[in-house]
Amino acid sequence: MPRILIVEDDPAVRDVVEHSLSREGMKTLAVGDGEAALARLREEAEPFDLVVLDVMLPGMDGVEVCREIRAGGAARNIPILMLTARDDETSVVVGLEIGADDYVTKPFSPRQLVSRVRAHLRRGRMNSQASADQQRRLEFPGLTLDLLRRQVFAEGTNVELTAKEFDVLALLAEHPGRVYGREQIMRHLWGGDFFGEPRAADVHVQHIRGKIEPDPKNPRYVQTIRGVGYRFAEL
Repeated sequence: MPRILIVEDDPAVRDVVEHSLSREGMKTLAVGDGEAALARLREEAEPFDLVVLDVMLPGMDGVEVCREIRAGGAARNIPILMLTARDDETSVVVGLEIGADDYVTKPFSPRQLVSRVRAHLRRGRMNSQASADQQRRLEFPGLTLDLLRRQVFAEGTNVELTAKEFDVLALLAEHPGRVYGREQIMRHLWGGDFFGEPRAADVHVQHIRGKIEPDPKNPRYVQTIRGVGYRFAEL
């Protein structure tokens, strides 16, 4: 049974999220602030499979909580789905840049929320069940992708990518020269469960470049095809 940590200070929203996920067979635990969320992630004996994280929290806000989770610890790779106000575009962009995997804007439908959560959990199961015969490495000058271990090495140094960043990079790197539109990239991440903005692909690419490119402003690996999308260079 998947375990979901809900971080939401509004009791009404918290109840909706808990009820929606619980009736789909998920085990939920809800807290009302960021400090409590970080404590739960550190102290719970059984790990969580996903965090639903509100941006507007008392004290430590959701963006800072996300940053703390990604900074280290056993839960640093856990999927994070952020809840944000419809007009809070800045928080959405910042959240994605520091490692959130996705966002849902309020007000949201329970069906949309459950669909997004299920997409994360499904992808996590697929990754964990990768078989040995799928093991292979993609080797490029100065860059290596280990697809089984989901590791990236730039100039021999291990690079920490979020789950979604790795999925985007692997998609492009497996087909050098092939151009992918923003919509294609996001549908690869979410399948038929994609409801969001294709511009989220730009944020993922920007973050990837900042981690693997020698000069992010003049990318060697992930190239922009203006008006279309992105491709991995044929090196």
